[in-house]
Amino acid sequence: MCFSYSVNFKAEALQSRLNLTEAVQVPEPGFFISAFTYPIMPVVSANTELHAENMQWGLIPEWVKTPEKATEIREYGLNAKGETLHQKPMFHHAFESHRILVPMAGFYEWCDLNKKKYPYYIFPANDDFLLVAGIASNWINKETGETMGTFAVVTCPSGPLLTEIHNTKKRQPLILAPDDWQKWVFGADDQALELVKPCDDSLLKAHTIAPLASRVRENRNIPEIQQQYTYPEFSPTLF
Repeated sequence: MCFSYSVNFKAEALQSRLNLTEAVQVPEPGFFISAFTYPIMPVVSANTELHAENMQWGLIPEWVKTPEKATEIREYGLNAKGETLHQKPMFHHAFESHRILVPMAGFYEWCDLNKKKYPYYIFPANDDFLLVAGIASNWINKETGETMGTFAVVTCPSGPLLTEIHNTKKRQPLILAPDDWQKWVFGADDQALELVKPCDDSLLKAHTIAPLASRVRENRNIPEIQQQYTYPEFSPTLF
């Protein structure tokens, strides 16, 4: 599962690493972005080469006919389970035709312990950003003729680190190692499905953050949200 992430990375670093000709448009501030606001976010897409563009989080399949149905269904297009992408009617066309990369500075998950939830920030161990697998759909509003790029974040079973953190759902974003970025976007479908597995934990760091992260009615999109916070009653074992 992945319903909130950050994009406070250096756009120039992403642009340089992927040889993107377009400037990467990153929302500011970008410290805590919630999926349920259906934000416009930077992604890396491809035709014959990689390029940056902006899409709305919450995939709307091309077969959706009305704006009302689009608004209703997009909640179910925030995440897409990697193991069944090629089988689900909502996702299989996007998987086969429009795989993308979703850059993140880090993401947020919650650990359940003794009927309390403890928020975590998970971020790259040795890099400016993570690249997460995504799928996209260009949905056409037939009432206005407008085309809207939409996307879903692909998830996979959690590795040891995220299993301890996200200890009820035991899922995590499908984080791609640098050697796999091109395979996800340009590879054959069976090659892409082979990548649906947790990343090596050495790519990640994590720490608990303040209770503010759980207060949905407050402004969480501030730099302090990512700072480490200690809970005296809570002692993680893996990190």
